[in-house]
Amino acid sequence: MPYLIDGNNLIGQTGSFGLKDKRSRLELLGRLWTFQQATRARVWVVFDGPADPGLSAECSRWKKFQVLFPEEGQRADDVITRVINQNRQPRTIILVTSDRDLRLKAKAMGVKTLSSPEFDRQLKKVARERKKEAELKKPGFRTSPLETELWLETLSKK
Repeated sequence: MPYLIDGNNLIGQTGSFGLKDKRSRLELLGRLWTFQQATRARVWVVFDGPADPGLSAECSRWKKFQVLFPEEGQRADDVITRVINQNRQPRTIILVTSDRDLRLKAKAMGVKTLSSPEFDRQLKKVARERKKEAELKKPGFRTSPLETELWLETLSKK
């Protein structure tokens, strides 16, 4: 299922930095990339404000991951509505936002919705699972037969 994310809304609800801090977008995109890699779901992130060519260029290399900005005079809500309208299967989209009006509009279009705090819990769960997987993949410490023999000799002398 594809996820359509109201980026500024998610940052405002769950971000570590303020909405005006560029690190907020970078932090969010990193978390979403981890989520996308784990779930293999398509992700669209829509931010308010002018386009950031650096972010768009960086994320364009990621498969199934797209960062969108509104054109001058538009809002992120307009872009979100356009993405839903252009999708052949809007009922498969999950919109992530806590904006009540946008949620109601999306539901009327057949789109499933998640609040930003609900989705943030999913992001944290995926991050924990990925961390556990990485820990399990770490090579274990093994001693050679010679090291074992030396340790046994050393310990038996005491």
